[in-house]
Amino acid sequence: YRRQRQMCIRDRYIDCMNEEEFLLLKSIALSLERIADSLEKKAHNEVDDKVDVAVESSDDTNENENMDYGCSVKEIDVNILIDKLQEKNITVKTYVDSSHENTSLDNVAYFMGNRYNDIRKVYETIKRHLNKPNGFHLDLKNATQSEISASCQLCTTLYDIAFLSEYKYDKSPRYFIHATPNKIPIAINFLTGHWLEIFIRKTIQDSLKSLPAAIEYTYLINPQIILPNGNDFELDVVFLINGEIYWVEGKTGNYQHYINKYSHVANMLNLDKNHSFLVLTDVINPNTTYILSKTFDMTIIPVEEFKEEIKYVFHENLIP
Repeated sequence: YRRQRQMCIRDRYIDCMNEEEFLLLKSIALSLERIADSLEKKAHNEVDDKVDVAVESSDDTNENENMDYGCSVKEIDVNILIDKLQEKNITVKTYVDSSHENTSLDNVAYFMGNRYNDIRKVYETIKRHLNKPNGFHLDLKNATQSEISASCQLCTTLYDIAFLSEYKYDKSPRYFIHATPNKIPIAINFLTGHWLEIFIRKTIQDSLKSLPAAIEYTYLINPQIILPNGNDFELDVVFLINGEIYWVEGKTGNYQHYINKYSHVANMLNLDKNHSFLVLTDVINPNTTYILSKTFDMTIIPVEEFKEEIKYVFHENLIP
């Protein structure tokens, strides 16, 4: 339409112009068309607040796949890990078969872990309101653009999958999120901590794919076990990688109540700090995790640093 209108204007005045004027006007019109086309392409490429989390997570996954050095990564029989634990007098009572594992929420969990600094405020607000009858109104006026974008992406996705029963975002100048968590078991389980277990598992798997070494692995999620002292216990994520056990716990709150117990279990499993980890979301002061790691027999780390830490550990432990 724009080009047709410009042609009509040129035709209307062509008879009134000499050749030099016509050529000048034609050059200006072509330049304006190129500028308009460029602006249109830029507008189409801009990302708004409702970008699909799955697309961004898929990009992250593709990036990880492109880091594959071509060495083999093979998933082996989980019974090899169960037997390995039995050698340490750890009996596995029940576990979720990885072939039956629900991976539909992987991308959401991966996004939450990778962007936790940006979603911290909205996530903690959602979690606080899981047991409350009403929704919440979250003021983001003092938040960064990255925090606003990630928070809206998360809420949009949670609303799309019915983990939020209501969601609305008031743009500038208000910058308010209005939302109500859905009180259904799958949403409560995911938002109170299962997302962190998924993030840990997926991060480890992606890290293994990037190693320039042949890898054989298997894993257990939430295995119910019997400790050597006869006590029942539940582990979050346990991997067997090239014959070595790696245990990772994730906590989204109240880690103080569990940390000493986890440290004792690490000793029972005979796992050093390069093979036992506690990933936390509610620690803001970086000195806190440093002191905790020095005090207890595990590597204790904030969620936003876990990806780099596990890559470093794998390079040290698994690359010849």
